[in-house]
Amino acid sequence: MMLSRIRSGRELKVAVVLTVIGIAAGLNICLAGDEVSKASGGPVPGLKALDAEGRMHISQQDRCPVCAMMPAKHAKFASAIQLKSGETYYFCGTGCMIRTWMHPEVFLNVPADKLERCVVPAYFSGEQIDGLSAFWVAGSDVVGPMGPALVPLKTADGVDAFRERHGGSVVFKMGELDDQRWEEITGKKAVP
Repeated sequence: MMLSRIRSGRELKVAVVLTVIGIAAGLNICLAGDEVSKASGGPVPGLKALDAEGRMHISQQDRCPVCAMMPAKHAKFASAIQLKSGETYYFCGTGCMIRTWMHPEVFLNVPADKLERCVVPAYFSGEQIDGLSAFWVAGSDVVGPMGPALVPLKTADGVDAFRERHGGSVVFKMGELDDQRWEEITGKKAVP
């Protein structure tokens, strides 16, 4: 029933009630689908943890804790953070993962000392590598799920080859990042 076709006060009341019911049903679906952990107040970890070799096992149901996108749909950029407890969180892209590594208390509701490791796919090979040892390139022509990509490379030689093909204005290591450097590189705040 369109509002322009409502002819009486009763029809208006019915339209309002149906709208409220629809909004409430939509909220229930969103909240149920999001499955926010009641115990921690944070996001739900991935269905499957990293294996003993540190390889990701992303499920279709996993959601990025930062933006709620589905990492399985972005395999080239999907990344992970594993906690010391073994719980693993999967991310749609490297930018969401790095922001979370910088501020786990904001995005995962856990302190930084609970983080164990982060895993990313090396750009050229897709090999899953340690994000802290990766060489990162920003400002290239590569676009990820959230826009301009932060690209992980396994070696310094890989950085040179990548920049020849795709450009890149900044090369960095994750350990060099703080909020100011993040904002210089991305033009965005690390924490909303």
